[in-house]
Amino acid sequence: MVYSGRPVPIQRRAPLTYALLAANIVLFIALEASGGSQNPLVLLRWGAKFTPAIRAGQPWRLVTSMFLHAGALHLAVNSYSLYNLGNVVERLFGTPRFAVIYLAAGIWGSLASTYMSDPLVLGVGASGAIFGLAGCVFYFGLRYPNHFRVLAGWRFIIIVLINLFIGFSSSHIDGYAHMGGLISGFAAAFALGLPYERPTNARMAARLCLALATLTATVLAIMPVPVSTFAPISGLIHASAVVAASAPILVPLSTVALARPIRAATPQPLHPCSVIRQTGCGIHLQQHPSVAASICSSIHL
Repeated sequence: MVYSGRPVPIQRRAPLTYALLAANIVLFIALEASGGSQNPLVLLRWGAKFTPAIRAGQPWRLVTSMFLHAGALHLAVNSYSLYNLGNVVERLFGTPRFAVIYLAAGIWGSLASTYMSDPLVLGVGASGAIFGLAGCVFYFGLRYPNHFRVLAGWRFIIIVLINLFIGFSSSHIDGYAHMGGLISGFAAAFALGLPYERPTNARMAARLCLALATLTATVLAIMPVPVSTFAPISGLIHASAVVAASAPILVPLSTVALARPIRAATPQPLHPCSVIRQTGCGIHLQQHPSVAASICSSIHL
């Protein structure tokens, strides 16, 4: 690739991309061994995004949910997208910048979902972070449109827009996480810049603003909220636990996850007051037996 008539140093390898792929696969195997990657109770125990748990003082779920996947198809779709986008973005931006962008986009995707999505819906998957990588590609396209046409082109833009539309039109896909990841990925790419770009005052200010915004949004997300906010009837959760497992980008539209009922891999005894305690998520809300049965018997993908 040429920049201003001179060769541009492009990183030859993408080690972090492969490390992330390996981590996702290892954790998926661990989920399956712990009772099933599509079991909501298992996902809660392993750190799925669950707004009541985050509000109860568990902000780490904003990060851990990025590495969990519900089902082999969900893992395969996100792995394919991460492999394709990660190899491009990490080589363009370098491993340190790639790490910051991926983490920031994943956190902002989780934050957007926490603020905007159904608070009683479980969220898992790397989709927000992967859309953040797409935001990096858009930034590169605005800076170097000629290179962008060779690297990605209009087909890439169309695929991203279609997947965003699908995310917001389906109740089983977390469109807010995708949008949050896409926007924050673009912002992080602008704030960090490419390795060969000189730092400017605007870029330094953007870095500070992005860091402060992330800190502020995270603090607000973990502020305690009355139980009545999440439960129309005090002491009860009137919603099924749903996993927002989404197919991000660079995949055929036919592979977008479909809704289907399943059974938990290891049935557990249900008790009106014990289901949430069993997950170890630290929330001691009473659970109606019929809702508990719904949590243990079906996941919408």
